[in-house]
Amino acid sequence: MKNTLKAAVLGLTALGVTSTTVYAEEEGADFLGGNFSYWGYIGNERMFRGNSETQNSEIPALQGMITWTHEDTGIYLGYWTATVKFDLVPDVYAESGPYIGKAGTIGDTGINYNVLLWHYMYHVDNDSNSEPTYDNGYKPKGDNYDYTELYIQANKQFGRWNLAGEVVPTLNDWFGTDGVKGLSYQLTPTYDLGDGYSVSATFGRQSFTSDRVNPWNYWDVGIAKSFSKGWKVDLRFHDTNYDTSKDTTRIWQEHYVLGVSKSF
Repeated sequence: MKNTLKAAVLGLTALGVTSTTVYAEEEGADFLGGNFSYWGYIGNERMFRGNSETQNSEIPALQGMITWTHEDTGIYLGYWTATVKFDLVPDVYAESGPYIGKAGTIGDTGINYNVLLWHYMYHVDNDSNSEPTYDNGYKPKGDNYDYTELYIQANKQFGRWNLAGEVVPTLNDWFGTDGVKGLSYQLTPTYDLGDGYSVSATFGRQSFTSDRVNPWNYWDVGIAKSFSKGWKVDLRFHDTNYDTSKDTTRIWQEHYVLGVSKSF
């Protein structure tokens, strides 16, 4: 078996989990110098930078993704899909998107990097008679909520500690809100407890280029257990500093999330 390549996709909004690693191992069929890997997730909630993407557990959080990774260059691409529910935008019924990136290590520094383009596509029920209600200052134009983000991530191991950080600018109109772009950044320290257990926390901020949309800080803390054959269980508490008087749906409030994932 050749060297295992890990593309660390940390805190992706689309995945809605604190840390997910896409594994590409030189096993089985070799396709154009790379290999396919797969990931699936089920949980009571899917979080996006501190807010619920499944309307406070009204529907199960289901996700799946397929990734092809080039063994020699660290370039990868794939596709992801997930359940979604917004009371604010009731005609959106699913979310998916393609992504492409490159992961690797900077020389002998031990600093791992990951640069990723992710395009979010919100699938809309065009026959729905429901009307969106707007919160947090945004008002999408029409029924096109799609947008693209650039993830710039790095992490480094310090003994049992791993420190990861990311900066994520929005490259076009955030959630279809005309003239508004986002910028998020976060830090995630993780401590390896041994025997497959780890504890971690994330501290981040979602900001915008316009004061028409209210920014917020978010954080989470939790414990994870990794098992053989790619199984992982994660229990996590999420919260934000979002103004409760403006949060009519409580999606920015405290959430406890239990999720099970599998990589293969």
